[in-house]
Amino acid sequence: MSAFTATFFLGTKTNIRGNASVPPVLYVEPDGQHRPGYVTFQIDAKLSIDEQLAIAERFAWAVTCWRDGIAARAEQERTAADELATARAEIARLKAEAEGGAS
Repeated sequence: MSAFTATFFLGTKTNIRGNASVPPVLYVEPDGQHRPGYVTFQIDAKLSIDEQLAIAERFAWAVTCWRDGIAARAEQERTAADELATARAEIARLKAEAEGGAS
């Protein structure tokens, strides 16, 4: 087992794929291509299938939590933008009404 820390910035080209071969492999390709700069996660083939599944479940849980957090933030930002647009439209309506009444 290797221990190190690395940061990869993911963009719209990022590709993630995996297979259940022996050993199971998960590839994260930040640039969308399988060339230097990708990350490989392998589960030790010596582990039982139940142990391999438990590891895959932890990955799936963490990625789902990560995704759900981003989705919640996106929804908050959309809601705030919608509320701001509604407020601006109401201000414009009130201004037009006030200007129309002043004539």
